[in-house]
Amino acid sequence: MLQLPSTYSDLEKYTEDLCSLIDTPLVRQITGGIHVNDALIHNAWDGLPAEWTEWWSRWPDHRLAQQDLIDRIDEDGLGDDVGSDAAVGEILRTRPKSLRSWLAQLKALALTRTQRPGPTVTLPEILETRMKTKKIAEVARATRLIRDVCESRRIRRVVDMGSGQGYLSISLAHLFPDLQVLAIDGSASQITGSQSFADSLGIPHSRLTHMVHWIDGSSALADKVADWAAGDGCILVGLHACGNLSEHMIRYFATMPSLDALAVVGCCYNHIVPRSESCPEGFPISAALRSRNVTLSPTALMTGCQAPNNWPRPDPHASSVFGRRRLYRAMLEKAFHDHGIRLPGGDGSERPAWGTRKGDMASFTAFAHRAMDCLGVDTAQRPADEQLRAYEDEYKDWEGRIAILWTLSVLCCKVVESVIAVDRYRYLAEQQDVQDVDVVPVFDVKVSPRNLMIVATKKRRQNCNV
Repeated sequence: MLQLPSTYSDLEKYTEDLCSLIDTPLVRQITGGIHVNDALIHNAWDGLPAEWTEWWSRWPDHRLAQQDLIDRIDEDGLGDDVGSDAAVGEILRTRPKSLRSWLAQLKALALTRTQRPGPTVTLPEILETRMKTKKIAEVARATRLIRDVCESRRIRRVVDMGSGQGYLSISLAHLFPDLQVLAIDGSASQITGSQSFADSLGIPHSRLTHMVHWIDGSSALADKVADWAAGDGCILVGLHACGNLSEHMIRYFATMPSLDALAVVGCCYNHIVPRSESCPEGFPISAALRSRNVTLSPTALMTGCQAPNNWPRPDPHASSVFGRRRLYRAMLEKAFHDHGIRLPGGDGSERPAWGTRKGDMASFTAFAHRAMDCLGVDTAQRPADEQLRAYEDEYKDWEGRIAILWTLSVLCCKVVESVIAVDRYRYLAEQQDVQDVDVVPVFDVKVSPRNLMIVATKKRRQNCNV
């Protein structure tokens, strides 16, 4: 059963309100309708409510205004803690009611990320030495949860799709000798490394089988997994299954008789492929969200990957080039637009990127020259230095505006991720053979921001060997 936000008791009402929010003009604008890099071209600042922009103009430091916005969606319910300055305190007391209401709506519609209590296993040092602290915590909790599902369903076979370096699959095979594990990944080098480490631990191939295969939703992979399962029931698992990989796994679980349980944590939502004529199986996958014509732009999907409540709080006494870099990027797009310079990404596809060096931030002219060199802009098309300096003069006071526009987009991260999680939950709930579905905040969100695990089991079958 999906744990709904505290103000909801009905899944249909929650789904409707969630989908309605992401379809509002404001959310559409800040999550891709006007990309923050195009903010100067389309004057995105004026597209925001006037009382909001006037209020933000009063802040002495835009970074404090950004932090105030981020604090408003924190599940821990932080108070007005962006500084003790009396002037800031007065500004906080005059926050527009409409802004307060909108921020409260974002918070109220987000699925909880507070870790659900549950046991973990203590990983032996020989396993921990390969992992960073974050991965140790994830594997320690995930292996225990997966083991508990296996015991409750009498499952002895585990299929780990997108197994990567084998952190999860090797840990399961090493800790629980009664389990047989199939580790599948599309990277031959990852599989080779995982197999090598498993061999060093003395794990026999009969208990940990490795397979190189792209997880692409194909029947060919389904047939190979079914052959390996040999009629036994399996649990399908994935630890941070990237993009559409999670959706492929969910469909495999729904359609393959040998898969009796599912436990998958998604990530990298920017790699999700939206539904289209060329990809009819794309997002959303549930009938519930398809009937509502739900769409998420590439920018919105990228927003879902953010975790602003985990970011360091700003130090008002220290300088930062982050806001200036954002401004310069928007100014560059404006210059390209004004001078008819067309680059890849203008049609909404992935935009070009390049690395900036410390000296590139000395001025917009230096930044623009570096960018045009990296992007191969023809010399004859390039704006003159005098023209570039004119952009810097015109937009010198826009750093805070661009920073706040970008922050507004990021604030939608939790509702975007909630939409994705609800879509996957509802797709599974729509399947006739699925018995139970849950969305479990399985990790400490302060350590692992992508902590929502889809857990599902099927109805018992008389002919199933579990």
